[in-house]
Amino acid sequence: MDASTDIDGEWTRDEDGVIRRHNHHEIDAEGFESACKRIDDGLEWGVGALCERDGTVLLVRQDDQWLLPGGGVEPGETKREALVRELDEETGLDADVGSLRVVTEQRLCYDGDAVSFRFAIYDAAVAGTVTDDPGLEDEKIVDVSWFETLPEDTLDRALIQYLRGR
Repeated sequence: MDASTDIDGEWTRDEDGVIRRHNHHEIDAEGFESACKRIDDGLEWGVGALCERDGTVLLVRQDDQWLLPGGGVEPGETKREALVRELDEETGLDADVGSLRVVTEQRLCYDGDAVSFRFAIYDAAVAGTVTDDPGLEDEKIVDVSWFETLPEDTLDRALIQYLRGR
C-alpha cells in the first residue's frame, strides 16, 4: 500500500488501486447544522466525477470554489445512478461512469460533536455540451467549465492533480 502526505487527510491505496482517505474538518455551527440535517435525511454517500477530455478536467463553481461535479446519493439510488443524475443536473452532460478512484470518510466536527458520511470519486466519460444554466434552482452552482490547469481555489486540488497524474 502507498501512503502520502501530498493529499489532504490520511490515505492509503487498497489492493484494487482505490485511494482510501479519512478527512476531519472543524466547521462552523451553521455548516454543522446543515450537515446534520442532510445526514439525518438519509445522506450516507456523496459522489463526484473526474471527467477529463483533451487534457482538460470538468469543474463546477459552487460556494466560491471550483469542485468536481457530483452530489448526494438519494435513497434507492446506486452511487453510479446518482452520479449520472448529478452530472446531468449540474452540467447538462450525459455520463458513462467508469472506475472507482477514491473513497473518503468525511468527519465534520463542531463544538465536540461530530457527524460523518462517505464520498466516492469515479472516473466518468461525458458527452454533449455543458449547459449555460448549471445546477438546479435550489443549488448554488454558478458556473461549469473545462480547465487545463486547475484553479488555485479548487476543492481537493492536490488530490485532483494526483489523480490526473500532474
